Amino acid sequence: MHKRIIISLLLIISLLFSSCSQFVYESKVTKSEIVNTNKSNTVKIDKSKKESKIKLSPFYRKIKLRNGYKTLTSESERRMYKAIIAHADDFTDKKASSNKSLYEMKSFTLHGCDLSQRSLAKTVFAVFQDNPQFFWLDEPYSYSIGDDYVTLKLYANMSSPRYKKCLKQVNAVVSNLLSKLKKGMSEFERELYFHDYLVKNCKYLDDKTDDKDSYTLYGCLVNQSAVCMGYTSAFQLLLSYAGINSVTVNGANTASGHIWNAVKIEGDWYYTDVTWDDTEDFFMYDNFNITTKQLKKTHKIVPKIDSYNDNQLFESNGLIKSVNLIIPKCTAVKYNYYRYKGYVLDNLYTNNMAEYLSKQAKSKKPYLYICVDTNKLDYNTVYNSLFAEDTFGFADYIKRANLILGKDVLKTSVSVTKKETLSTITVKLKYN
Repeated sequence: MHKRIIISLLLIISLLFSSCSQFVYESKVTKSEIVNTNKSNTVKIDKSKKESKIKLSPFYRKIKLRNGYKTLTSESERRMYKAIIAHADDFTDKKASSNKSLYEMKSFTLHGCDLSQRSLAKTVFAVFQDNPQFFWLDEPYSYSIGDDYVTLKLYANMSSPRYKKCLKQVNAVVSNLLSKLKKGMSEFERELYFHDYLVKNCKYLDDKTDDKDSYTLYGCLVNQSAVCMGYTSAFQLLLSYAGINSVTVNGANTASGHIWNAVKIEGDWYYTDVTWDDTEDFFMYDNFNITTKQLKKTHKIVPKIDSYNDNQLFESNGLIKSVNLIIPKCTAVKYNYYRYKGYVLDNLYTNNMAEYLSKQAKSKKPYLYICVDTNKLDYNTVYNSLFAEDTFGFADYIKRANLILGKDVLKTSVSVTKKETLSTITVKLKYN
C-alpha cells in the first residue's frame, strides 16, 4: 500500500500574561523509530505506574477532568488521547536534536488510526486541556501520518531524574493544601481557599523570563513564581482534587496574550483570573467569579478551534493559531466575590452599609468590597457621592459604624480602588 507521510511540528500555543511566547524547533520521527514503537491497536495503561502519590482529602472526591476529551468526535481521536496519557512519562533522557533544552519522549504508533493534521492537533490540545498535572511535558511534538497509522513523539522540559524529584515536591505541596480543607466547605469556599493561597504565595513573573518552570504548575506551587500559565494550571489541578470542574481559556488582555480559568460552581460557570488578582496594591477579587460580559471589558477571548478551516488554522511555519476548545458562557452572578462576600449597594440612603461596616470592623477586616447595583444606581454618581473630596459621604457610614461599635474603631480616612468596568469599589480600611 502506498503510504502518505507527513512529518511536521505543531505547537499548541501558550498564552502568557504579557505576550505569547513560542518554542519552535524542527524534529522528525525517523523510519527506524517507527519500527521500534508500540504497534498494538490498543493502548494498555499501567495504572500502578500512574498511581498518584498525592494524599487525597477525606472530605472531597477528586474529579477527572474530561472537558477536552468530550470535544473529540472520532474513535481515532479518543484512542490517541488515551495513548498520549499512557505515554506521558515515557522518558528517554535523550536531548532533542533541534532544541537542547528539551528531551525526547519515546515515540509510539497507533495502527488503524485515521487522523488528519488538524484532528491530531485538536487531540493533543485536549490532552493539555484536561491534564494540568503533566507539568514536565512541553507543547511541541513531532508526528508521522500514514494511511493506517499515526506515530507521535512528545517532548519533556526536564530529564527523568529531575521529573521524579519535581513530582515528589508537587505532590507534597498539593497533599498539604488538601489536608487543610475543612469538612463541609462549599464549592465557593474551596475555590476561594485555593485562589487566596496562590495569590498570597506565588510571585508573578513577566513573560520575558527564560525560566521554563514558571510556565508550569511546578513553578507556581514549588518555586512560588510563575507566569499566567503556571497560575492557571496550578489552580485547575487544585480545584480538580477538591471535586470542582474547571477549564483554561486562551485569550488576551488589553495588550497581549493571556490565559485564565473558567470554574463551575454549584452548576454554573464563572470566569476567574488568579493572575490578575495577584496585585501588590490590594488583595483583590476583581476577577473572582465574573461573567462573560464583565470579562470582555478587560479580556479578549480567542475563537474556538472549529471556527477556522484548515487554511486558517495553521500558520505558514506549521504552528496552530491561538484557539480554544471550550468557551463556557458565564452569566451567573450569585457567586461573584463582591456580591457573595462583599456589600451590594443599591441605595445610598440606608444604614445597612454602616451595619455591614461594623461587622467587618469587629473582625479587623482590612478591606471592604462594594458592588454597585447599576440596575438601580449610576456607578459614577455613587463613587462621587461616597469618595469625592467635597462630599465624602463614606465618612458618615464610618461614623455610624463606630456608634454601633460603641467606640472609634475605624478611622475616617481610607484608600480606595475604583473599577468602573466591573462596577466595584475596594476600600482599604484604617483602624485606630
